[in-house]
Amino acid sequence: MDTFWNGNKTAVRQRYEWALINLLLSKFNEHKSLSRDQTDYPNAEDEGRVLERGASALVTVAGNRKFEGRSFIEVKKPLCFGLLGRRVLVVKDNRVNEFEHLNQAALKKMKLGVPATWVDAELFRANDYHVVEQGSLEQMLAWLNEEKVDYLSLGVAEAQDVLNSYPEYSQDLTIETTLQLNYPFPLVFYVNQRQPELADMLSRAIDEIRQTGEFEALYKRYFGKVIEQLDLPNRTQIHLHNPLVPEGY
Repeated sequence: MDTFWNGNKTAVRQRYEWALINLLLSKFNEHKSLSRDQTDYPNAEDEGRVLERGASALVTVAGNRKFEGRSFIEVKKPLCFGLLGRRVLVVKDNRVNEFEHLNQAALKKMKLGVPATWVDAELFRANDYHVVEQGSLEQMLAWLNEEKVDYLSLGVAEAQDVLNSYPEYSQDLTIETTLQLNYPFPLVFYVNQRQPELADMLSRAIDEIRQTGEFEALYKRYFGKVIEQLDLPNRTQIHLHNPLVPEGY
């Protein structure tokens, strides 16, 4: 039985990625033999060994350095329409006015909280942000509540879902309404090197569902409403460089 590793990410991404790989494998009637592993690995070294431990496939950011030097097959076809690289800020409700239309220089001086092992930490450091990388997402929300950090940066499709998932920490937190961060952050499949046939099936099925419109329909089902609610076109856009993205994206 094939195993899809689906840990170390927010719940909405887990749901979308699980639905996506099932849709893709259904084109070959292979989805019924797929199991799901949602184990979280707070240690980066442990996450990097997921495929070596026997997982068949996972979804991660292209160029994720936790997998550097390891053997896998990368299916070089982005899976989330660039959405993960479109970010909004989560801040304390009583401080939201401090962030209104801030420029990038001002944001860099403030403390950005990032959970341990998240790829974002390295990206923000490369752009000279003041990064505090530690603990889990839940612990970082607690730190934000306690003002040990000034803000979190979450994908536009994840931010509200995160707040809904942790009401005990998020009742005094809010999504800032005037800023959006943007950087290349493509999500792709990494497949176990011993399963080239699985990588080929995923690649061919991605092409098929792009042509049929099923890909975009699935994306909109999971993310369309929240994108509309966040009023992205009217936000101040702040662009960052992503040194981690390999050539070809």
